[in-house]
Amino acid sequence: MKLVQKLAAALVLGTCAILVGNGYLRVEREIAVLREDRQRDLRAVGRALAAAAAAVWKSEGSERAVAMLAATSREGDGVRVRWVKESAPPSDGVRVLYVPIEVDGVRSGEIELSQSLEPERRRVHTIVIDTVMTTAALLLVSGALSVLLGIWLVGRPVRALAEKARRIGQGDFSGPIALRSRDELHDLATEMNAMCERLLDAHHRAERETAARIAALEQLRHADRLMTVGKLASGIAHELGTPLNVVSARASMIAGGEVTESDARDYANVIHEAAKRMTRIIRQLLEFARQRVSQRTRSDVRAVTRDTLELLRTLAEKRQVALHLASGDDDPMASVDVAQIQQVITNLVVNAVHASASGKRVEISVSRARCTPPADHGGAESDYVRIRVCDEGHGIAADDLPRIFEPFFTTKDVGEGTGLGLSVTYGIVHDHGGFIVTESRVNEGSAFSVYLPRGELP
Repeated sequence: MKLVQKLAAALVLGTCAILVGNGYLRVEREIAVLREDRQRDLRAVGRALAAAAAAVWKSEGSERAVAMLAATSREGDGVRVRWVKESAPPSDGVRVLYVPIEVDGVRSGEIELSQSLEPERRRVHTIVIDTVMTTAALLLVSGALSVLLGIWLVGRPVRALAEKARRIGQGDFSGPIALRSRDELHDLATEMNAMCERLLDAHHRAERETAARIAALEQLRHADRLMTVGKLASGIAHELGTPLNVVSARASMIAGGEVTESDARDYANVIHEAAKRMTRIIRQLLEFARQRVSQRTRSDVRAVTRDTLELLRTLAEKRQVALHLASGDDDPMASVDVAQIQQVITNLVVNAVHASASGKRVEISVSRARCTPPADHGGAESDYVRIRVCDEGHGIAADDLPRIFEPFFTTKDVGEGTGLGLSVTYGIVHDHGGFIVTESRVNEGSAFSVYLPRGELP
């Protein structure tokens, strides 16, 4: 409605200026005509009286002429007539006209015609009042018409367009605008309707593409987990070998009747414990490899890290690398998807093991931290849970550091890596609202610090 108010105010002000100017000119013109008419009438009366007075003066004498002039005063019209020897300055509020009287070519005196200006003033006042009333009425009518037409022709269409724009901003592209007028606002509404149709098509296309990207990302992450499972397979096989040998040997002795009844019960307990150990190892491996929908819960990140390291310990021992989980805070809680964070820890620890020589150690710590995210991540200082993985390996060259999170970029030998691990890790951490800080020195080792927000995530 602000636009309508501005248009109405502009029209009213413009009309007011025109009407006021016209009224002023009309009053001036009326006043000038009134004064000219009264002066002309007074001059005509003066000339007529001067001729009559001269004739009476000549035929009947001066006294008769003066008496005649006194008798012609018209009090109703406010005109006073008298004979004077010579003219005098006029007094305020009176119009005075002097007409000479000539008898036989000799000036015998003057006729003084005086007229009060009060009737003229009353007439001027009436003219001004009529003009003001007429101007006010025209202003009222023009203002009302301006407001009504502004609301009808501009206000309602603009309000409809604004409401449509508001719904578009909220993501609602339905409900096309239908304007009855055939003007520029109608053209704007038509273009807005067409734009909504295009935006709706683009929105549906973006939803489909987003769903496809998410599915592809989940497939990529699952493929990365499966590749990690392949790396763990040999270690898992070694881990299962010992309990399988125990089970086989004890079962053979029981089947061959080589043991007493009491020893058979002991051997059965040994077989049961070995089976439980193998079941736990296989369940951990299957749980890690299983593909499932992302679901975040409030979890103890230290416990998640400890369970993940148990799965990786055999791989590290095979390469003669020690895994050490440092002690730290008792409550490093965060809202995370446990399976995804396991994948992050696995990727970082496996890379650290591969980068370490025999006899070296990989240090893992979980702690609470308060820090400001790096500039490329953005955000204010906040509370995080930090997972730090440090190795004593060969390090990463300075030229390679900016590229380590790129998909398919790897510095490993052919057959040892696909270049997906760190890329997947970066994506998971970013989805959780966190970030990764990398430190590395060639021939001294590398440290990857994962920061996960402690607060509830949307």
